Amino acid sequence: MHDEKEEKQEYVLRNDDFSTEPPQWSEKEFNKMIWRTRYKMLANAVGGAIVLWLIYTIYISAIHIYFDTNEVRGKFIRSVVTAVELHGDGVRVEKPMHTVFEVTPFLSQKGTFKLYRMVGDWEVVTGEVHAKLTVTGKLSYSINPTGAYLNENSPAFVLPYSVMFDETVGGGERPESDMEQVRRIEDGFVAELSFSTDALLSPAELLDLLGEYDLRVTGMPVYAGELTEVQPGGHSIGGGGDYYVPHLTFRPMTVYEDDQRLSMWSLYFTTPDPDIEEHMERMIGDLAWATANAAYDWADVDRQRLAYIREHGMQIYGATVTGPVRELEKLGERPEFKEFRLGRVEVWNWD
Repeated sequence: MHDEKEEKQEYVLRNDDFSTEPPQWSEKEFNKMIWRTRYKMLANAVGGAIVLWLIYTIYISAIHIYFDTNEVRGKFIRSVVTAVELHGDGVRVEKPMHTVFEVTPFLSQKGTFKLYRMVGDWEVVTGEVHAKLTVTGKLSYSINPTGAYLNENSPAFVLPYSVMFDETVGGGERPESDMEQVRRIEDGFVAELSFSTDALLSPAELLDLLGEYDLRVTGMPVYAGELTEVQPGGHSIGGGGDYYVPHLTFRPMTVYEDDQRLSMWSLYFTTPDPDIEEHMERMIGDLAWATANAAYDWADVDRQRLAYIREHGMQIYGATVTGPVRELEKLGERPEFKEFRLGRVEVWNWD
């Protein structure tokens, strides 16, 4: 009996049988545990980074595939070409064979385009256009000129005095014309020259006047209600009635396919030009397309201009021409031409 009691007591648990002390870790074992934890966290971070990189790569590839379609890329290029050329002065944007094109992760499209002018038969690079089109349709661009002179980008055209007043002769002192410089250039050179007219003309009327000269017309300023119905800014000359104002430029036609790809474009008008009506239709169509599809800075003003042109027809008040300097010099003999502005001069390259 006594032995049975002692045997049962051996199985009685006591408080002393439980240890409340934490296990004893050696420093080596503790460091191993720390490094195992660090390795695990690093592996998780690397794995997460790889997954994010794969997702980003797939996303970038997808948006490039989409934005590289003819229609999307074509819309961007057409927006830039139209906005720059219709608001420039005889300038051309390099067509997209060598355009640097980029799509950002935020779905903005960026492009770099060469800017050039026709001087004789040469396409002379005069700067670069850096353009950006956001996913919301906002188009912005800047022009970095490579001009040789500080003042060569001065305004080229003045509105006729008769646009604002009933009289035909303006007041105030006009700046000296550049025609004297043209007269001093020796034979064997070609140049670019801009001039204004003393009255509003139709494009066909001006091209007919220029038909007797061996010249090419690269652009014409369009009167679209500026200062009377449209207020784009501007300033008068010497307080007189002739005004420099921002203007639309009537340039030779540019033709696009249904998917917005460029299919044909012209560098200059002939004098006279049998396709002048088609040139005008294309220009009005480009302006309508741009104001409907691109939110650029002048879009609101251009909508008013478009409405004016559709109601009153296209009227111009000058031109940018290029050709031999002796032919350009002859323009100074016409009393209806004024405000001559000399542009680029190049060695002979005329066919």
